[in-house]
Amino acid sequence: MSHGFIPFNHSTVVGREYDYIHQALASGQIAGDKTFSRKSQQLLEFALGVPRALVTTSCTHALEMAALLLDIQPGDEVILPSFTFVSTANAFALRGARIVFADIRPDTLNLDERQLPQLITPRTRAIVPVHYAGVGCEMDSLLALAREHNLAVIEDNAHGLFGKYRGRWLGTFGAMATQSFPRNKKHHLRRRRRAPPQ
Repeated sequence: MSHGFIPFNHSTVVGREYDYIHQALASGQIAGDKTFSRKSQQLLEFALGVPRALVTTSCTHALEMAALLLDIQPGDEVILPSFTFVSTANAFALRGARIVFADIRPDTLNLDERQLPQLITPRTRAIVPVHYAGVGCEMDSLLALAREHNLAVIEDNAHGLFGKYRGRWLGTFGAMATQSFPRNKKHHLRRRRRAPPQ
């Protein structure tokens, strides 16, 4: 490796990863709702203090599930930031929603909550804040506006797992949230006083 080269996707081994891969392969449980996906769900529920977490193949699929659970229909409007990965918009556009883009704040690169009042119409069903690079959106004003207009808030927290806003975990504010933990979005689970469920 030459000096100055930073690998984009480099897997870090910090513990028993090889043992777990061997266990999954030996048991034939390499896909679906099996032992390790259930352990992941339990870990997220414990660490974030949420009543239920489900793991999917990707954050993209989790966003698509959120759109299905909201029963998004053609003509519904969904507000999201103009600066995000295409999956955020696609998940709702696939259900026929009209995507309404809000500009972002230059200081956080997150959805500019000050623009929301002028973007809400009678057809608006949801606001999808994207917490970018571990920095939380201004959830207080966003949630207050959503309550006032009876709108669902779906947090796209692909970049914010274990980030906080006012002392609370990102991804625990909305009706639903999507998380992600691929190699290029490294967030380390902080040590906790109690061990997660086994």
